[in-house]
Amino acid sequence: MNKVSPSVMCINTMELKEKITALDKANVDLYHIDVMDGHFVPNFCLNGYIMKDIAAISKTPMDVHLMVTNPTEYIEYFAECGAAYITMHLETLVHPIRALKKIRGLGVKAGIAINPSTGIDRLAYMLDDIDMVCIMTVEPGFAGQTLIPATIDKITAVRKMFTDAGKDVEIMVDGQVKETTAPKLVAAGANILVVGTSGLFNAFSPEEYPKVIQFYQNLV
Repeated sequence: MNKVSPSVMCINTMELKEKITALDKANVDLYHIDVMDGHFVPNFCLNGYIMKDIAAISKTPMDVHLMVTNPTEYIEYFAECGAAYITMHLETLVHPIRALKKIRGLGVKAGIAINPSTGIDRLAYMLDDIDMVCIMTVEPGFAGQTLIPATIDKITAVRKMFTDAGKDVEIMVDGQVKETTAPKLVAAGANILVVGTSGLFNAFSPEEYPKVIQFYQNLV
């Protein structure tokens, strides 16, 4: 069964409690917390305060996606805020294995995110230290973009790399995950789906969340 991780940045802040309650009733697996610094990506978004607000009303784990220039400076902070996963962009890391080990040492699952234009060769050196690879299917920083088709082949290549090495890994896809694209992404090897405006919040009412979440979870 796949995991579904709704993107909290796509929730109207005035409706946060209502939407989190509805999503919990729909049995989502994670909440996706995008952290943006206005430097690595040209946008600002979310922080540990919103994680604490969510934790006050929900027991659903959170995955933190650090779209920041200096992610290693925030590992301990977001671990303390309750992150179940912390994902850093490969493009920002000089010593990725050291950073991954630091995350795991705090009892958190360690993830690496890669942009659409980033190759996967460097992942071969850190197979033992990665719990999850987040493949961006759009350029990071903004919701509502069009999926880049070539990223589907990248999912397949990453899955094959880990499988050939005898390693288990979770593959998250982030960007334009919706009913028409999700089957292709899962078939390529993804098992964690980040859903946002097009795949959930602008397309369905809270009453429909159970049906659509189950659809994504049961894709094969």
